[in-house]
This record gives sequence, structure tokens and C-alpha cells, in this order.
Amino acid sequence: MKKVFLSFFIFLLLTGISHAQMEIKNCFNYFNAGDYKRAIESGKRAVKLYPRSVGAYFCLGAAYSKTGQIDLAIESLKKAEAYTTRDDDLMSIYGWLGSNYLDKGDLDNALFYHNKSLDLAKKLGDRKGEAAELNNIALIFRKKGEFDKALEYYEESLRLETNKKEKAAIYHNIAVIYEDKGDYNRAIEYFKKAIEISERYGDYHGSGKMMLNLGDTYRKIKDFEKAYFYLDEGLKRVKKVGDKYWEGGGLKCFGWYFRDKGDIKLAREYLNRAYEIFKSIGAEGDALEVLSSLALLEQKKKTAYGGIEIGSKGVKAMVLQLSPADEEGFYNVEEKFRRSINTGIITGVKETGLFAEDAIKETAEAVKELFNTIKDKYGVNENNIFIAGSSALVNVKNRDELSKRIKELTGKGTVFITKEEEVFYNIIGAVPDKYRSKAIVIDIGSGNTKIGYLEGSDGNTRTVSVEIPYGAVSFTDLIQKNVGTQKEFPIVAEKLSQTEVAQALQKESQRKPALKNRNPVFMLGGTVWAMVTLLYPEKQDAFVKLTQADIEKFYREIKSAPDKLLNPDLSKIKDEDKRKWATKQIQAVKDTFSQENLLAGAVLMKRIADTLELKNKKIYFSRYGSWLWGYIASAGVFFEEEKKSIQK
Repeated sequence: MKKVFLSFFIFLLLTGISHAQMEIKNCFNYFNAGDYKRAIESGKRAVKLYPRSVGAYFCLGAAYSKTGQIDLAIESLKKAEAYTTRDDDLMSIYGWLGSNYLDKGDLDNALFYHNKSLDLAKKLGDRKGEAAELNNIALIFRKKGEFDKALEYYEESLRLETNKKEKAAIYHNIAVIYEDKGDYNRAIEYFKKAIEISERYGDYHGSGKMMLNLGDTYRKIKDFEKAYFYLDEGLKRVKKVGDKYWEGGGLKCFGWYFRDKGDIKLAREYLNRAYEIFKSIGAEGDALEVLSSLALLEQKKKTAYGGIEIGSKGVKAMVLQLSPADEEGFYNVEEKFRRSINTGIITGVKETGLFAEDAIKETAEAVKELFNTIKDKYGVNENNIFIAGSSALVNVKNRDELSKRIKELTGKGTVFITKEEEVFYNIIGAVPDKYRSKAIVIDIGSGNTKIGYLEGSDGNTRTVSVEIPYGAVSFTDLIQKNVGTQKEFPIVAEKLSQTEVAQALQKESQRKPALKNRNPVFMLGGTVWAMVTLLYPEKQDAFVKLTQADIEKFYREIKSAPDKLLNPDLSKIKDEDKRKWATKQIQAVKDTFSQENLLAGAVLMKRIADTLELKNKKIYFSRYGSWLWGYIASAGVFFEEEKKSIQK
């Protein structure tokens, strides 16, 4: 799992707790004894009895954290923060908040809270607290891939730490850095030193976590006998104390273990179990890491897939046939079917937080109709048809009622996708396996623009994303609010693209240098599709190579010669079927976007290309890149049976 340990203090929050507040003391006593389940029970009773108690909420939040219930931990810790002004209390609370945000994969918030905790430790002259937070911040640098800087922070933390038991965690963290640097012998040396200290002090839980990391290191050097021993023992120990987060981590490591031994069936089983645990406790970053492992688990054969997306405007479906990748890693996708059915699923949700019964029925019937079309008319195996709800629906309270109705009609379950997962699946759907570790995806939609990439490698992968609140249509709306006449449209568009887009991207790229450094670049979304369709109607592959000069040409032509651009010459296309397809695509662009939308999208795309310095990079239009296709491609690895091809 290669998870680094963080350090915290809990005794500070006992200050001011009276003898009468026994439930709070019970919570802390259970927590310090490692009985986190009972700590949670006492913590729940304590917050009911003392609803403004810092100690009650802190202990409950810390216990939730220890059992991997991250969202509940953050909720309780923020209530503790709200009820105190004491610096010593806040130092502990901020540290625990940083830890939980890190487990969610939110490095920005993790760094924010750990720095706040470090500042307070220095202010209070608390060397122990300072050592702990140096250790924690080092982890952030490790996550960013800055290993030498992380080692500096760990060594400084080790210098300040006087408690030998606490040094075990730092030794463990140093081992992780050496493992990241590829120095496995030094890593094993430090892991064993950390485990020896933990066991000497009776830290059964901590030594179990360390064993999981040591076992995963042995996996890396293909010493499978020692790897199995430490993974098995470590998993038993974390399960015994009810730590769901590390149980998920142990299952994930076993998934990698069986993958490396060539047992894809068991690898898939363990990774699937890890994913379910991470999702159930709100560890979104780890859940996405497991999905990445599943997506790369095996190469797909020529296979037909069907996807049904339930969104705020209704239901849409597609059937795609994926062909194996070529030597460059690019695969071909052939679209066999696409259809949308509008429904009122989102009607009334803003006011009630619930889907209306009529909307559930209407939407489920639409899903059934599309499901049967995909299965019966296009011959797609039921196991290769996937149903997913978009992030617009994920927080609706009675979404399970919709899922239940759909299962009654189709026999299939429905997965609801978070915003973070949409970015992840966009990357999986847009980028061939070969380029995922170094590519960046730019998705210019109608309402917003999402930019994302996968950071890290096996054991330390996370999805990084940036969102600009403008797409072709929403940027058009913004421009029109600021123009006096239509002649001013291009001028205002340029100015707003600088103030609303370029400045935001420059700021983000300072915090995330990969936005400018990643290469190749995969672009998708309506604006990019319109550009390729109008400039190069003869280019109909799943991946179309582009340059920044193409982006500039599209901008010039939609600005100065829109009629010519919207009616491209199709004489280069000799094949009749391909010419018909191109004609339909051109008409679809005209039906989808106004000229103002196309100009706004072109300005937006050009500004992004200029700001992110795409001039000398390889750029590809990923025609079928979308979160739905990415989900379909990932979900396909959950099934073993041979895939059934589309019936002609």
C-alpha cells in the first residue's frame, strides 16, 4: 500500500473535561486502548449529552478516522473546531483534519490543515507537535513525487522526536521514501526497524499497517513467499481492530500480489473487494487508485460494450466496439448506436432533495427501452452493458429507489458516479493505457471545462483535476451579458478569456506544474469535436492528431469566414458511407451550436492552448473520450467470460 504514517496527539483535548462528563472520558479511554468501535459508541452518546463539547466531537472524529470512516470523521472534527478557540486544541484538530483529507486524496486541504497545525506547534513551543507535523507535511511532498525534499522533512522530524515509540512511524515513513526511490534493500531495513519498535511497545495495530507495506515491498522484488507472509499477517492485525481503511489497503496489496503472480481472477476479486470498502468509507482517492489498477489489469479483445447514462436531462445510451491497440498504443472505437431520451428526473430535486415517483418511473422505463435495444438489436452481451448515474444525481436522497426500479426492469444495478470519478473516467476513456502516466486531458464541454491527469504510479496513484466554470455555451452567455452590439462579441470574448480563464489557469499551473509539463495532450468535448468535424471531415478515426496551428485556424475561420467553415468541402472523401457519416456529423454540429457558441468555444480553446503552452506538444482529439466510455472500459475488467461481438 506504501501508505505513510501521520502523527497526532489526543491528550490535549482532555483539558477541561469534568468528572461528570463520563461518556467523553470513556470515549478517550476506549480510543487510547485501541477499541475504536466502543470509542465511537461512547462518542455518539457524548455528543448527544454535550452537544457543544470540543472533546466529545474530537474523540468521535478521531475514532471515526481510526476506523476509516473519513467523511464522518471530517464532519465531527469540524464541529470540534467550531467550538474551541484554544490553540492547543486547534493544533490537534487541524492535524487530524489534514490526515483525513489526505486519505480522501485532497492534497490541497491536507497541506492547508497540516501547515496550520505546524504553525500552532511552533507558536506553542511544542517540539513534539512540530516533529509530528514535519512528518505529516513530508508525506505531502512524497505524494507530489519530491522524494529528497520529503526525506529532509522526515530527518528533521526524527531529530526533534524524543519518544522512541513515535520514532517507529518516522522510520517507517523513511522506508517508504527509499521504496519510492527504488532502493528496496534500504526500505526493507527501515520497515523491519519500525516493526521491531512497534511490537516492542505492543502496538499491534501499527505493526500490522507496517507489515502490509513491507509485504508490498517484497512483492516489488518478487519475493512472493515473504510478501504473502507479511501481507497475510498485516491484514489479520488491521482487521482485528476494525480498521476498514487499512483493510481496504491490505486487500488492494493482495490484488497487486496476485496480479504479479499471474492470477488475474484472484487479483480482480481482491481489487474489487478493496474498491467496495474504500467507496463505503468515503476514501475516494484510494477507490480511484483501485479503479486504475482494474482498468489496467488486462488488455481488452475486440469487444462490444453498451453504456447507459442517467443525467439531469434524461437518459442517453451508446454502443461502442473496441478494437485492440496498435503498436503506438492507440485503439480504434466504432460507434454502432447512440440515442437520448429526455425525462424529468431532476424536476423538483432542488426543492425536495428527492426524485418524484413519476420521474423515477419514467426514467426507469427509458433505461429499459434503451437496454433492450442494445441487447436485442445490437446483440451486446448483458454482462457488457453498464448503467451509471452522473454526478448530478449522486447526492439525491432516494437514488436507491431509482436504482431498485431499474434493476426490476433490466436485472442490472446502477452505479452513481461522483465528480472526482467523472474526471478519472474521462482520463480512462480518453487516453490509451500507454500514455496515462504522462498525459493530460482537456475536456471543453458546453457548461464547463475540466482538465485532469493521473499522478503517481503503482501504489500511489491519484486523480488531479482543475475545473474552469465555462464551456462553449456558458462562455457565450457570459460574453453576451457584456456586449453592446454583436460586433463587439469577438473583442469581449478575448478580454474575458484573459480575465476569467487565463488568470485562473496560470494560478493553478503555479500550484500544479504538470498542467504545463504534461505531454501528450488529449482533448475532447463539444468544441473540439466541432473543430475536427468542420476542419477535417475526412478524419474519422477514434484518435485524430492535431496541432496548436489547427486550433488557431479554427479560431480565425469561425471569426472571419463562418459560412465557409460550416460548409466544408467533402470531395476528398471518396467512400460513400464515410461521406454520409461526415454529412451527418456536420449537421449535428450545426444543430448543437450557434455561430456564437462556436466562436466562444474557439476563443476558450485557444486561450487554454496558449496558457498551457501546447505549441510543441503532441495533441490528439479523443473522439469517444467521455466519462461514460471510461466507466464502460473500466467496468469491463470485472467480468471473466468471453465477450460477445456485435451481431451484424
